[in-house]
Amino acid sequence: MKLAEALAERKALSDRITALALRARKSVTVMEGRTPPESVTGLLVQVSQALEQWEQRVVAINRANAHITLSNGETLMEALARRDRLTRELAIWGELMQAATGGPHERMHIMPPGASPMVPAIDLGYLQGEIDRLSQERMTLDLAIQEAGWTHDIQP
Repeated sequence: MKLAEALAERKALSDRITALALRARKSVTVMEGRTPPESVTGLLVQVSQALEQWEQRVVAINRANAHITLSNGETLMEALARRDRLTRELAIWGELMQAATGGPHERMHIMPPGASPMVPAIDLGYLQGEIDRLSQERMTLDLAIQEAGWTHDIQP
């Protein structure tokens, strides 16, 4: 099984667990004298089985992430952590750009008469350059991560 297939299976199991739990929640109480639409006990058995399968997939995926090495020598686990950092960093830089250029929330302030206008306290060219650089780095890394997912087999 390819890593990408295991990731898709983990997602499907996660969605199934959520759906089963919702169905159980809808059946856990009924009006007196009525029968629940589904057996809560039966649903909980299915939840437990799906959770066991999900756990097995998570362990296999994490094990693979720690052992698969990308072409730059970084493990997939390290690459995923770096991608998460880049994502958070990009969000911060993007918020700064929005604030510096008077994004929608900043434009809502009405200036009192005689007040000085707000101006950026940072070089917008520098800010945009960093956003572009981080975006490119994240995209390149994401492609390498996706390639690893489709080219590496894992032990289920």
